[in-house]
Amino acid sequence: MFQERRIYPRIPCDVAAELETADGRMIDVRVVNISRSGFHVEGGDMLSDLQPPEGLGATEIWLHFGLSTSALHCHCRIVYKRRTAHDCIGLGLHIVSTDEQALQDIDTFVSARLN
Repeated sequence: MFQERRIYPRIPCDVAAELETADGRMIDVRVVNISRSGFHVEGGDMLSDLQPPEGLGATEIWLHFGLSTSALHCHCRIVYKRRTAHDCIGLGLHIVSTDEQALQDIDTFVSARLN
C-alpha cells in the first residue's frame, strides 16, 4: 500500500504562471499542484531544453504566479522532468528560496482547499 511521505500536503490546482530561465527566457506554464515545498508545472515543448549546464548541478529557475491577491516569486530547482503527453512536459520544482509572505500565502491556499 502507498504511504504518503511528503512533509507538506500537496493539492491539485490550475494556476497560470511564468517560468523564468537563467538566460532570461520567459515560458508560460500552469501550476497543476502546489505545496509549501514545491510545485508541479506543465507546459509545452519550450520546457524540453531545460537541462543543467554540462558538469554542473541542477537547473534553477524562477517561477512567477499569483494566488488570490498576492504575486509570488519563487526561486526553484528542477527535481524532475517528464513528458506527460505528446505536447506537454511536466516539471517537478523544489523551492530554493522565496520570502516568508509567499510561504504564508501558499500555506493559506493549500489549507483552504484541504478542508
